[in-house]
Amino acid sequence: LGFRYKQTSILPSGMNAVHQAEFKKNYESFSAEMKEDETIVFMDGMHPTHNLETGKAWIKVGKKKEVLTNSGRQRCNLNGFYNPFTQDVFAKNYASINAEATIDTFKELEAFYPNKATIFVIIDNARYYKNATVKQWLKTSRIEPIYLPVYSPNLNLIERFWKCLKQNVILNTYYPSFADFKQAILG
Repeated sequence: LGFRYKQTSILPSGMNAVHQAEFKKNYESFSAEMKEDETIVFMDGMHPTHNLETGKAWIKVGKKKEVLTNSGRQRCNLNGFYNPFTQDVFAKNYASINAEATIDTFKELEAFYPNKATIFVIIDNARYYKNATVKQWLKTSRIEPIYLPVYSPNLNLIERFWKCLKQNVILNTYYPSFADFKQAILG
């Protein structure tokens, strides 16, 4: 009948398709006109918890695939960036993602690209990215934030990297201690 049983997809309920299409069009023309001393990165945070998350697996018919679990509540708080043109990826763990962590990530970004006069950072509208302390710091920085339309994680390319990290490191994998979990995430 043309059907296949598969996972459903989520769609942010507050998404505005017109704003997303406009952002995508502007991004494509903007990125095509970048100068040699400019670059673009996508930035966001991820908060994986030390607790097993199950995912899909190929399992022989009639058999079960059991994976050990724990009841950990500790988590990593990663803030990172991804450059779609060079495939550069950076992620750092923080006690929490806040204004100080954001500024530290921006400093890491400037150190990562010492020869770029302007670093355009595409980010969502989280409060810690728009904090007064962050805005003040940005005045003397080479970082130029570009905010995504609200409810648009699908436009933030680092989300695809986080998805791959989750699939390859977290799903169906038991880590007996938080230290093991953290080492795997940061590795």
